[in-house]
Amino acid sequence: MGLVTGVSVLRGAAVLRDGESVEITGFRLRALLALLAVAPGEVRRAEYLADQLWNGEPPSANALQALISRLRRVVGAETVASRPTGYVLDVDPERVDLCRFERLAELGSPQSAREALALAGPEPLAEFADVPDLAGLARVIETECARLSLLAGQAPPAPADPLPPPAPALPIVHRLIGRDAVLGEIQDRLGRTRLLTLTGAGGSGKTSLARAVAAAREVAHVAELAPVSAQAVDAEVYAAVGGRDNMINTAERARLAAELDDAARLLDALGDRPALLVLDNCEHVIDAAAGLAAKILAACPRVTILATSREPLGVPGEQRLPVAPLAVPPPDSAGDRLASYSAMQLLLERGRAVRPGLGAAGEDGAALAEICRRLDGIPLALELAAARFNVLTPRQVAGRLDDRFRLLTTGARTALPRQQTLRAVVDWSWELLSARERELLAVCGAFAGGAALEDLEGVSGLDALDVLDLIDRLVSKSLVLAEPAVAPAGGDHGMRYRLLETIREYALERLAEQGREKQVRTRHANYFADLAERADPLLRGPGQVEWIYRLDAAEDNLRAALEWAIRTDDAACALRLCAGLSWYGTMRGKQFDRHRVPKALELAERLGVPRDAGLLRVLTFDALYAFERGVSLEEASAHLHRARDLARAGEWRDALYSLAEIATALYTEPERIEDAFEREYARLAERGDEWGLAAVRMLNAKISMEDPERAEVLTAQALASFVQLGDQWGIANCGQTVALLESQRGAHREALAAIEDVLPATRLIGSSTDEVMLLLMAVNEYESLGEKESAARTLAQAHEISRNRPESHAKIYLMTAECVRARRDGRLDEAQAWLDELGRVAGRTFLTPVLALLSTQRAWITLARGDLRETARLLREAFEYAVAFHYDRPDIGAVIEAKAALEVAEGNWRRAAWLHGLYAVVRGRELPPSVTPDLAESIAAARAALGEEAYGAAFAEGRAVDSGTVLETCHEVFAVDPAVSPGWWWRNRRDHDAQM
Repeated sequence: MGLVTGVSVLRGAAVLRDGESVEITGFRLRALLALLAVAPGEVRRAEYLADQLWNGEPPSANALQALISRLRRVVGAETVASRPTGYVLDVDPERVDLCRFERLAELGSPQSAREALALAGPEPLAEFADVPDLAGLARVIETECARLSLLAGQAPPAPADPLPPPAPALPIVHRLIGRDAVLGEIQDRLGRTRLLTLTGAGGSGKTSLARAVAAAREVAHVAELAPVSAQAVDAEVYAAVGGRDNMINTAERARLAAELDDAARLLDALGDRPALLVLDNCEHVIDAAAGLAAKILAACPRVTILATSREPLGVPGEQRLPVAPLAVPPPDSAGDRLASYSAMQLLLERGRAVRPGLGAAGEDGAALAEICRRLDGIPLALELAAARFNVLTPRQVAGRLDDRFRLLTTGARTALPRQQTLRAVVDWSWELLSARERELLAVCGAFAGGAALEDLEGVSGLDALDVLDLIDRLVSKSLVLAEPAVAPAGGDHGMRYRLLETIREYALERLAEQGREKQVRTRHANYFADLAERADPLLRGPGQVEWIYRLDAAEDNLRAALEWAIRTDDAACALRLCAGLSWYGTMRGKQFDRHRVPKALELAERLGVPRDAGLLRVLTFDALYAFERGVSLEEASAHLHRARDLARAGEWRDALYSLAEIATALYTEPERIEDAFEREYARLAERGDEWGLAAVRMLNAKISMEDPERAEVLTAQALASFVQLGDQWGIANCGQTVALLESQRGAHREALAAIEDVLPATRLIGSSTDEVMLLLMAVNEYESLGEKESAARTLAQAHEISRNRPESHAKIYLMTAECVRARRDGRLDEAQAWLDELGRVAGRTFLTPVLALLSTQRAWITLARGDLRETARLLREAFEYAVAFHYDRPDIGAVIEAKAALEVAEGNWRRAAWLHGLYAVVRGRELPPSVTPDLAESIAAARAALGEEAYGAAFAEGRAVDSGTVLETCHEVFAVDPAVSPGWWWRNRRDHDAQM
């Protein structure tokens, strides 16, 4: 099939292939092409396409897939590509008439306007009036064509009847992106108030909004106050309403203002006629603008005022509407979702004006999303960044944003001087501050992610009442954002005060210029080290949830404090932060600075710090997280031994000491694990440490799943203690174990009930990782029960949580679930797409269980495609990963499960049955009444081929393998040399079992 050389949708759907027109028959087929052509190179979600094509009515099963297949047959399979969440038109945007129209319309010349109008035709997209988004796009294009007609000199002649004198011409307004809701609210408010002030940071789009509103009014006057002084405000506004020659320069206006009463003449000119008056950029002449506005409101009852300012005018009856930045994509968002955020839409549109073909997919999309986030979605900053795309790629621009004030300097020549560079925008606001306001704003730069009022008081060194007054003024001037702190239900953590990142970078520059950076940031680091130490013991017990929320709010500051302590060689402060936050990070499922902790330890070793409980805590948690950094087992073991030796040398006999002892045994001396548990039970009981006893019992249960009765008893004991202590984290973790035990014995309804019971506690502590994992457990239970709709609904819920609070650990298992579901449904291309994405995410971790999972899933897909040799290779690789990480029986069992399916595919029925028995040995239990669908399928196939008696005999042979030698047997199965296998834990376990 030939190359697609053109796609047309504006004047009817058509495709050119190798220069020849290809007929597109059928309304839905043409509409599908048009929906994909709106954004070539960007993924359109399957749900979105179905909703548009069937107008909100759910289509029959596979209807969309059938339509996609028809389109592929017409335009070529390579032109319409599949992605995990939808489909993409893989065509150069310059070959799509709609994209060419947008580019030509942006150029702004008469010739380009004529070319754009020729592309659009008299009724663009007319045939798609019944497709909601295409109909809306058609209206936008019609409006743009009206503007282009004027530019091209094709406007209709003036009517014969004389028209009333027009209002002064307003500047052509750029198409506003992502502002429909704000425009609607402005119009609504203007119907209820006579003075509305749009406030917001410089560059947030206040002027564009005001001018767009004015352009839609029959009578509107815009007074640009940015270039004038307070004395010339009345004259400028009088000139704006046509009371004086608009060509008088600023100096002349100032002179006339001193000689004439322009305010009186203005009031007379406005009179009793309805009009909208825009007072634009009032902040530097706030008193004069406020005084004039008050006079107009009193004397001209039919005049409505729309003001823009970085702070309110303060006139009675004024309503204030803050203009927020555009919505930015959250971290880790990708694919078609990126282009749904208004900041991305603006950056793409402005970027395409200088770099045609710029898209939201791939590396460009990721870089554009990063630019949006780092520039806080501020429209002017995004436009300045887009201007750099003529010489830099999006990734290059993103990489230079640390020096944003030197990078973003190429604004429009027609813009006001203070809007031509990013620095000029912020300088304008800074110059309007008092000395005390500047002092506190500079201190605010030391805070990352915002601050509570008490944080500002503690770090600034200013009087508490002064801080309150100054922060109030900075909020009013749109330099500081005030937002309610997130708190538990029924709680109140007060307000938090945050700088946009651009303002923060500027404030830090000013702090350094004042010579106060080291003093303020050191005070900041020690303040948050104190907070972490104060919070740590309160995270174990009834105050846990309250302090989780407080530390969540302070998390960015805690990271910044640790970074500063390490950078300035403050080993004591760095260790205090690491120690105080170690349990918080573990409990919340967050990888809290696990890569900075080793730096803190290196610093402590180099400079020397007291060998105390803080160092013990940091050593212990660093060792536990070392595997995720790719540290060797030997190095991690050395860390654990060092922590244990330090614990034994000190007087610290609490739960942390027990953790050091048990972790050392578990990871490095598994033959000692039961002895270690018994010793710590006795030690904690002697000290009366109920929380420590509960935590150790819970850990013991989690590694005793091969003995369900024992695990149930330990979990029940731990759960009772955690309930009595009011520890939600402990309750949630015990509940997970209960659900796993129910699932393990095939009681899927009971497992679902246990998951439902534990979800509230998990949500209360805010661990999105644990919540996603629980929901994925529920997906497996629904799948085992054959309830596919419930499984799909629960999986969608897990996606939503992961999307809002992305953490890579949860995403790995979420993508695995999607991959498995797609493969089991026969959608192998989709399964492979999920697996490719999983590989990209998993590539950021060195945890061998994750790598084992990845290789196992690759093997399943390869098996489904019929490549048995490659399947065998991948399973050997998966086994090597699975035995590399202490006691991971589930991962080894998963590899054996896939190996049994491979034997079935090769017709080795007896070998498959033997592997089923070996699987039971590895998992330490009999096969449950209900197993995974994959295992059930291979069991059924082997039984059918062998008969019940022969299958039972082969299964019994596998089940008879001794648990002490099962590792050697597994090595033989996968042809892996045990002498070089890293499965050290199993070898130690074998030796231990032999001695018992």
